Amino acid sequence: MAISTMLRRAGAAVGAVGAAAALALAGASAADAAPASWYTATVGSSGVNVRDCYHPTVQLPPSTNCTLHASLGAGTSVHIVCQRSGQNIGGDNVWDYVTYPGGEGLAADYYIYTGYTSWIPGIDICT
Repeated sequence: MAISTMLRRAGAAVGAVGAAAALALAGASAADAAPASWYTATVGSSGVNVRDCYHPTVQLPPSTNCTLHASLGAGTSVHIVCQRSGQNIGGDNVWDYVTYPGGEGLAADYYIYTGYTSWIPGIDICT
């Protein structure tokens, strides 16, 4: 998934949250709103580094070699927009494309508490 597609989806997810809030104010239930295309998760106890692996001429596989974008502390809430395979960290080769207050990027799934041991059912694969 191209970065522009991920940004549109992230924007749509934010819009869906706003739409659900508007429906609630109007007396409609959240069940009437469109389902979100992201998954809410929490950064684990050791924190996580968010990385930028997208470049104009090449898309690098997610790894600790990608440019460090941010470090998120334990307990930070993130939205997982999509997942893809990358460097194996702690026995888990899944990386999550996350959005969080102030940014977005790729983070090793190993450091994010999702309730799943790797791939999250229903979440898109990043291409």
